[in-house]
Amino acid sequence: MEKYLTVKKYIDEMDYWGLLEDGAPGDEFDWESEKISGLITENSTAEEIARAITLVFHLAFGLEDREEFFRPWAEKIYRELNCGGRGGNES
Repeated sequence: MEKYLTVKKYIDEMDYWGLLEDGAPGDEFDWESEKISGLITENSTAEEIARAITLVFHLAFGLEDREEFFRPWAEKIYRELNCGGRGGNES
């Protein structure tokens, strides 16, 4: 559950298309967060997490964004899962 909550936190922060900001319900990205959580482990690299986000958003919305777009949020997820959000170096 902790992994899911971490993923959800940063996927909601990303707020693709500004849906949450525009008043969408708080569960707007729950499905995407759940699917991403299922594709990664606590040992996944930031690159693997970015790849998972890209795949899920492509499946959900037909998006053509590249992994580089999702990289900042993937790095935040990576840091929190591996370092408790305290930073640290990526392997």
